[in-house]
Amino acid sequence: MLLRFLFFILAVSLWPLVTFAQGADTSPVTDVQLSTGEWTWIPIPEMRCRDGSSTGIGVRPSGQSSAVMLYLQGGGACYDAESCRQNAESPIAGSSFSVGEFQNWVSTLGNQGVFNISHADNPVAGWNHVLVPYCTGDLHGGNRSDAEVPGVDGKQQFVGYRNFQIVLNLLTSTVPNPADIALVGASAGGIGVLINYPQVANAFPGRSIAALVDSAPIIPESAIRTSCFQRKLTETFNLRSTVNCPQCFDLAGAGLVNLFSYLSLTYPNGRFALVSADADLAGVILYDEESKACGGGGVNIINYRLSLYALRDQHIGHSWSTFLPGGLQHTMTQSNQLFLNRKFRGVSAAQWLQTVGGGKLSHIPQARLQ
Repeated sequence: MLLRFLFFILAVSLWPLVTFAQGADTSPVTDVQLSTGEWTWIPIPEMRCRDGSSTGIGVRPSGQSSAVMLYLQGGGACYDAESCRQNAESPIAGSSFSVGEFQNWVSTLGNQGVFNISHADNPVAGWNHVLVPYCTGDLHGGNRSDAEVPGVDGKQQFVGYRNFQIVLNLLTSTVPNPADIALVGASAGGIGVLINYPQVANAFPGRSIAALVDSAPIIPESAIRTSCFQRKLTETFNLRSTVNCPQCFDLAGAGLVNLFSYLSLTYPNGRFALVSADADLAGVILYDEESKACGGGGVNIINYRLSLYALRDQHIGHSWSTFLPGGLQHTMTQSNQLFLNRKFRGVSAAQWLQTVGGGKLSHIPQARLQ
């Protein structure tokens, strides 16, 4: 079970004063003073964590643009007793998240990677940043209240999907026409990008929405058995009720792998990118454990890398750009070193990201599309 959790692991340009109107799915958030370039915690009582406590969002306004990056935090998942324990102990997530956890996040990660507002290579440095914390343990995709997980005390509020609906309602009422929009997520948050992208696209119809999935590849079924793991996630969090994609939950086929192609086919003007280390140790450990539990073969860094390339070449590479550098690290977008400074084949992840979009695909290393 060790390290299982690691897999998952705003008006115009200044936003000086935000007043969110009360609506059917939100509570009023009024007179929130925001300072350009500074993080502010906005409590939203209607947003709930796994333990039933309330949470909110972090906002950092830009003085340069009305473009918005929505970032889905990662940090484990809760689908059995051990995974729920590890998710609750995650240093960047947990079963609750309020102003104290937010302040700790700001002091450690709030200016790292995609949140670094001073690095010239960061393509979203001048954007407005919205942090959607992760305290539901459900990949930001749960739609199941008062759930019971064997071996876990109390009822679990898997309401990440509904939480994100509330965030979008607030965003669209505050910034109805941003210059650009990106949905970014790491680990569990990366799966959340796949699940919640339709919500963003529907909230801003006709717009080209950028999606960046960081270190959340869904490994195709092979000698590495992934169907049992997919079934646990789908049923525990009631994922079928969130995305209108029957083939994405057909475990006799590719299952959740189809989320990638579903998005690119349904939203052809979208911009889609995946980044992941080719030997992500957290992914190796997770899939090794889950594959064996499903009667499949073991996973090591070699067949994990081959499976990642199979995902690119056979399933997503015709519509998703990919950056798959060598290494064991898990997640890049909240690290200056891994996102901004470290280069692979002569380019950093941030530099590569600036070259994709607008119908142009890029694969590093070079893909062998089938």
